[in-house]
Amino acid sequence: MSLHVAKIPDYTLLTEITPDEVEAQPLRIALAYWRSIRGERRFPNRADIHPRDIAGILRHVSLIKYEEGDFVYRIVGDVIVRAYDLPMQNRKVSELSYEEPGFGAIVRPLLQRCVETGEVIAVRGRTGRDLLKVNFTHYENVLLPLGPDDGTVDHIITASSYRSRSQY
Repeated sequence: MSLHVAKIPDYTLLTEITPDEVEAQPLRIALAYWRSIRGERRFPNRADIHPRDIAGILRHVSLIKYEEGDFVYRIVGDVIVRAYDLPMQNRKVSELSYEEPGFGAIVRPLLQRCVETGEVIAVRGRTGRDLLKVNFTHYENVLLPLGPDDGTVDHIITASSYRSRSQY
C-alpha cells in the first residue's frame, strides 16, 4: 500500500471561469438571486439586497464596501471567517493583508477589477504556500457588483465555497 501525498504548490493557483461554470450550490444560488434582482439593469443596488431572501447561503456570503480606494468587509459569513482564520468584519483588505500577506495579493486585484468593470467575476483554484493561515485547499468564488447606477460599483457581494485541508 502506498501513501499518496498531494504536493502543495508554492503559489495559490487561480483560474477565471465563466459565471455559468460555477459548480458550488451556494454560489449558484447567489448568482441566480443577483440576476433576478438586477432586472434590466447592469447590476443591482445595495438597497435591493434583502438577506432574508438568501438566508440559506448567508454563511457563504460577504458584503464588501468600496471606499477611499480600499475595500471594507461589512458582513462576513462564518464559512469565510473559518476558511481564513481571520476576524474580517469591518476590516479593510489592506489591513488584512498584514496578517495574511497572500490574501491581499489575491483578493485585491479581483475586487478592484469588479469595481472598475462592473462585471461578475468567477474563479476557482487551489491554495499554495503563499497563504499561511488558510484552512482550505480548493476554493470557488463569485464576485457580484452592486451600485447606485450602471456606471458606479460601491459594494460587492462575494459568495465562496471551500474544501478544507482536513478533508485530505
